[in-house]
Amino acid sequence: MSESPAFRIEAKHGMHSGSLSLDAFLARRSTDRRLARLTHDIPLPEAQGLEFGPADNPTALPEGIRVLYVDHALGAGADRPGAVPIDHAWTGSGSLVEGLGRQGFDFAIAAQVAQYVPNLLGWFRGIHGALRPGGVLNLTLPDRRFMFDAGRPDSTLAELVEADLLAYTRPSPRQIFAHTHQALAIDPERIWEEADPAEAPRLCGDAALTRAHAQAVEALAPGAYPGCHCWVFTPLAFLDALEAAARLGLFPMVLNRIAATEPGGFEFSVSMRRDAETDPEALRGMQAGAIDHLRGILRRQQRTARLLARE
Repeated sequence: MSESPAFRIEAKHGMHSGSLSLDAFLARRSTDRRLARLTHDIPLPEAQGLEFGPADNPTALPEGIRVLYVDHALGAGADRPGAVPIDHAWTGSGSLVEGLGRQGFDFAIAAQVAQYVPNLLGWFRGIHGALRPGGVLNLTLPDRRFMFDAGRPDSTLAELVEADLLAYTRPSPRQIFAHTHQALAIDPERIWEEADPAEAPRLCGDAALTRAHAQAVEALAPGAYPGCHCWVFTPLAFLDALEAAARLGLFPMVLNRIAATEPGGFEFSVSMRRDAETDPEALRGMQAGAIDHLRGILRRQQRTARLLARE
């Protein structure tokens, strides 16, 4: 019997070692917040992990760290000069472990990747299965308020559940349509300079509606894999969505940290782990407690920002 595309993972290369000395890595991480967040809780000096969607900008890692690169296709990003070779192709639905042939990885990194994954909940579960207990997934996501997704509403639990139940292996027509039709011609710098996103024109101009429909139709063609932002969140909306998914038993991770979008930026970062707890009720209790704690931190930060903005 042939394998379902959702469960097939193609392999090409072996594990790669980091290129920095440990001292050079630690020196860089001490001054680079983004690197520090993407490598949070990665064991040093040695560990084995996964990085998703590295393209031409893989995370800088020390020599003792070994990593496999994963994307939706082996050739993903190959058109970019300096792109790293993809070791395993996985769409985010189905078993990651089954294709890798092993589990027990210490970490996973996904910088500006999760928004492109058609089935986000399935992707989280696949990574969870590949990590060892205590292993971490560190990721960054765009904060929709500060980039071209500013005109889109937050993704909903219903959309997440639909993508999971239908086991999307490529962006759906709805995801493609929303991405193309609602994208705005605005960048973070202009938003932080007090430009109103509501006044920004659509990125595709007057052709946005017809172009969105045409691309949605094209998305149904055999073999098509159009890139788009399948998911849009603010940090609080992301926490709310994961909290509800955890209550349904669809999200198995426990969140460790969340770092809100910094002034002038457009992304927030999240760290989550595969906990050793196997009792479902105990796990849900830890998940809920962690999300409540992180939500409280974000709300206090918002209140502080409002107070500081007073004249």
